[in-house]
Amino acid sequence: MFALWLVSALGWWAFAFMPLPSDPPAWLTAARSACFGATDSGLPAASGWMLLVLAPAMSLTAILALWGSELTPSVLEVARSGPGRSLFAVLAIALLLEGAWVSVKLRTARRVASWDAAAPGGLAELPPDYPRRDAMAPDFALIDQHGQKISLGDLKGRPVVLTFVFAHCQALCPLVIETLKRAVPGAAPSEVLMVTLDPWRDTVGSLPAIARQWEVLPNFHVLSSPRVDDVLAVVKAYDVPFERNLTSGDIVHPGLVFLIDAQGRLAYTFNNPPMTWVREGLDRLG
Repeated sequence: MFALWLVSALGWWAFAFMPLPSDPPAWLTAARSACFGATDSGLPAASGWMLLVLAPAMSLTAILALWGSELTPSVLEVARSGPGRSLFAVLAIALLLEGAWVSVKLRTARRVASWDAAAPGGLAELPPDYPRRDAMAPDFALIDQHGQKISLGDLKGRPVVLTFVFAHCQALCPLVIETLKRAVPGAAPSEVLMVTLDPWRDTVGSLPAIARQWEVLPNFHVLSSPRVDDVLAVVKAYDVPFERNLTSGDIVHPGLVFLIDAQGRLAYTFNNPPMTWVREGLDRLG
């Protein structure tokens, strides 16, 4: 029973933290999300941590209550045999491997927390003295979901909302997209540019499906390029911090939203802003 508990606990934690392939099956990501939830940092939600910790703890408590006096002699007896030592070696390797996975996730979460240090927090309204910049926004040209070349310079004369997201994102990106979908219709007319952070998978050919997945509004443009370097140049120009796991393709990033005025100046920079901030910012630009 103890061996069964140990294997199941290790399997449970592996399912929660193991790196996924670069293009995971939809059922796998859906199952992980349903079991553990997700936060902006990529860690499990509170309910997921409860399952990860409480479920194994309760099972172990039951085993100790029923067979506690027999457990230690049995483990020592197994450890003295050759197969037993091999089994313990395999378990030790599994623990080290899973510990490394958890450690990577925790380090990533700390990075995201540092990116979120300037997030608006609980403020519902955009402060009157929120800093407005007047530097020109870096120009770029990418392809949208309609196959059209969209240039920032061609959009002068109207405000532009710019953000950086990607299709495989399960936590932060859907929140940012939903915020913009709610904020933009009630604000001054504008165009919304959504540059992918994952041009390796969010190819130009996949943009129509991504736009349907996100149910974007007519003035929203999901942008990528046939050349990965073209997209990465835009990410670099706007100094968007992100980390990509080369094995799994997972990307962590802040929820940056830029508001660009009709003259092409980078007026406001927000990090995961509330809807009211985006709407008020656009109204100020209008």
